[in-house]
Amino acid sequence: ESEVADVLGVSLRSVYRYLEEGKLDAEIKTATGRHRFSKKNVLDFLYPDGSEQKKQAEPKAVLIEKAPTPKKSVVENVKVEEVVKVAEVEEPAVVEEAPIDWLAKFREAASKYKEEAEKTQESVVEESMSMADTMHVSPEDTLVQDIRESKATEAPKKHYYRSSLGGLKDIAQNIDRGTRSSLLDYAFTLNAGLSLYKPIKPFSMLHAYVKSADLIFFEKLLSLTPTDEANAQLCLILSEEASIYKTKEELHGLFVVSKDRLLADVQSLGDSVLASEASSILK
Repeated sequence: ESEVADVLGVSLRSVYRYLEEGKLDAEIKTATGRHRFSKKNVLDFLYPDGSEQKKQAEPKAVLIEKAPTPKKSVVENVKVEEVVKVAEVEEPAVVEEAPIDWLAKFREAASKYKEEAEKTQESVVEESMSMADTMHVSPEDTLVQDIRESKATEAPKKHYYRSSLGGLKDIAQNIDRGTRSSLLDYAFTLNAGLSLYKPIKPFSMLHAYVKSADLIFFEKLLSLTPTDEANAQLCLILSEEASIYKTKEELHGLFVVSKDRLLADVQSLGDSVLASEASSILK
């Protein structure tokens, strides 16, 4: 899909919308929900009335101007080609709209985020060294202690959204496609993660771990609008914990946290009914 988006000069979300509206056809749709396109599919979308083939078959348009009609006695002896002037009409140049490179914009935003994080870290180091001088304590020991205390008290940040892409299945599939093509990490947890191990009762919100630097990418990819928890379709949990992404498992074409992590999340973040169900499924 991303290659077709580049060819058409539109976003990946527009390609999915064209597919839903029937404006763009796919040659093959795989079992995992991916689409494969032929050259004919792209040409049929660009020239739905067959104008491209017609333009190649027909000669260029001409403009015919008749010369002033001479006297009857002269016209009778003059060939038709000699009284007709033919001028080719130049076709206007087509100006293609430059496609928006959302991936480049995301990388630029991620780079800016990283720079700000490094500046913040430098500020923490300077403050720790100042405190160490005052208290006659090693700067390294002070910084390590500050980081440990911060990690011990800091809870994962949750962002709640609604998406214009459709239902939970559409959101989940777009998360997987977008992260695979961009080489980013994610992992489902809570109801969404448990449902990948075994069918459970219906639920109305997906929960997924992502990295802080990738948040802007997901907001663009899924056309997300911030909302409150009661009305949300998606909860993105920001975490830099490497073990979450290293131990994730792939089930039914989607990534989910490990069984141990899923059980711990359900017991700490889910309700008692879901925790009981998780203990039975993940035992």
